[in-house]
Amino acid sequence: MTVKTMYDDILFEFRNSLVTVVVLEDIGEFTVQNITYGPFQKDRETDLPRWIVGVLLSQKKVKIKDTEIGPSELQKALWRETSEPDLQQLTPDYFLIIKQRITQLIKENQQSPNQVRLAAQSKMERLLRDLVTSRLLKLMKISLREDRLDEIKNNMTEEECWLVDRLTKLLRNWEKVVLEVETGG
Repeated sequence: MTVKTMYDDILFEFRNSLVTVVVLEDIGEFTVQNITYGPFQKDRETDLPRWIVGVLLSQKKVKIKDTEIGPSELQKALWRETSEPDLQQLTPDYFLIIKQRITQLIKENQQSPNQVRLAAQSKMERLLRDLVTSRLLKLMKISLREDRLDEIKNNMTEEECWLVDRLTKLLRNWEKVVLEVETGG
C-alpha cells in the first residue's frame, strides 16, 4: 500500500465520520446520494457526516460543537511534544482536523481576505509542520524498538500508526541484511 493509498483511505473514513454540530438557522429536509437529512431546527445539535458539515459550514448554517483547534491549541500541542521525551497523545484524526481548519481558513480568506485569519492560517501551517517534524523524530526512535509498541500506538494518529508499522518492518529487514554474516560456501 502506498502512502497516497493509505492517506486516501484514512481521509475517506474521516470525511464520512460523524461530527456534532449546532444548527445556526432552520434547515429544511434535503437528500444527498439517496439519503435524506433534516429538517433541522435552529439551536439544536445533530450529528452529520463531515463532508456534509463542510458544505453547511461554508453556508454558515452550522457550527461544529467541539472546540475547533486554532493556533493556540496547536501551539500547546507543539509545546507538549517538544518539552516531553515521549510521544504525546493525539486523537487518531488530529492532523486531519488541523488540515480541515487550515483549509477552512484558506477558503474564508479567498472569499474575504482578513489579516487576522491570514495570520492564523500562516501560524497554523508553520506549527503543523513543526509538530509533524518533532513527532517524526520520535516515531523513528519508536520504530527502532518494539517494546511497548502497542501501548505507544494509543498516542498516535492513523497516519503515524501506518508509518511506524512500515518503518519497523523496513528497519528490521535492513538490520537483518546488514548484520547477516555469510558462513562460507
